[in-house]
Amino acid sequence: MLIGFAPIGSVVDAWQFTENDQQPKIFNSENSCQVTRECEIKRYGAYFKGWCQVFGEHESILVGEREKCWLIGENKVGLILPKHLVKQLNGEVLLHEQLPVITFTQQGVQIGALQFPFKSELEKRVLSAIAQLIDSGPDLHLFLTSHLLYGNGSKIITISNKKPQSIIYKQIGNIKIQLK
Repeated sequence: MLIGFAPIGSVVDAWQFTENDQQPKIFNSENSCQVTRECEIKRYGAYFKGWCQVFGEHESILVGEREKCWLIGENKVGLILPKHLVKQLNGEVLLHEQLPVITFTQQGVQIGALQFPFKSELEKRVLSAIAQLIDSGPDLHLFLTSHLLYGNGSKIITISNKKPQSIIYKQIGNIKIQLK
């Protein structure tokens, strides 16, 4: 078994190879070594209220009775929250001088004081999708999208390594994301 370290952004990532592996396996809590990956992602807002691009093809992970829904697509991860949680999230992000860090762990996602626990093993697939996004390159983007399947007015909080359409969005700042 070989163990290697390589810089990703401003942190060091660790992986292990076994003799038969083509791809490295990232250490996580199950491997007894936990590495935190952190990067800043660009935040975007639409020029006009209600405007957004379509999320596109994806696999969905519905949690509970419309409690939340994760979307995993090529080069992106999305989260749909019910309106009462969107209001709480807006308060957490917009009413503080300093933006909170978005933290993904084996237990769930935390944004400031808000926690969205993983309630099934299936939801943990989001962690590997986020890891792939972080590893894909220096630029990640956070913006709202929509999809016809989830009803009129539903907005999807989207993290992607593809920049959103500049005719719809403008960059409004940065926010930190962590994967522990």
